Amino acid sequence: NQLTDNHGHGTHIAGIIGAEAGNGKGISGISPNVSLMILKYFDPKVTGTDNLKNTIASIRYAVKMGAHIINYSGGGTEYSQEEFDAVLDAQKKGILFVAAAGNERSNSDQFHYYPADYHLDNIISVTAIDPSTEVLSSSNYGTETVDIAAPGQNILSCLPGNAYGYMTGTSQATAFVSGAAALVMARKNTFKAPEIKKYILATGDATTS
Repeated sequence: NQLTDNHGHGTHIAGIIGAEAGNGKGISGISPNVSLMILKYFDPKVTGTDNLKNTIASIRYAVKMGAHIINYSGGGTEYSQEEFDAVLDAQKKGILFVAAAGNERSNSDQFHYYPADYHLDNIISVTAIDPSTEVLSSSNYGTETVDIAAPGQNILSCLPGNAYGYMTGTSQATAFVSGAAALVMARKNTFKAPEIKKYILATGDATTS
């Protein structure tokens, strides 16, 4: 339960989702009244830790503690049955799983990225776009595997030490979708994960890219 952020990434993501609004400083999150449960699975100052094992433990903890949405701004190219089973447990509880499509510059239809590409109907796979709505060259894409795109270039958000800064990637885009999902869930409180996913995808804009 030592949540000191020695990386900055987690704080940046949390800020996009739910930074306080109307306090006259920094930014406002997409869903500024949301309750955030921060689960730390990666620490660059700790050597020898197993990120996949910690990820699975974090997902299972979120399920156990009754999370409604899991934002996972991370992943990798390795399929894990244990990780799949953890996200499946989230699905069974009606939990929406918003996952980064990855920054591998590749077609996810051919080269999968997990957990975003597990075939479960509670997962929204999110790629990143620039202000002109073009997919970033660093971002994964795929007509079968990626569900939606959101802003991901030079996004201003919170950083450790009461600071603010810019980051780029599908991680940031994922946080925008999680924040939007929280707003949908607050209004449509009978919706389960597949219905929220369908609602978000149906109300997005379609572009040829």
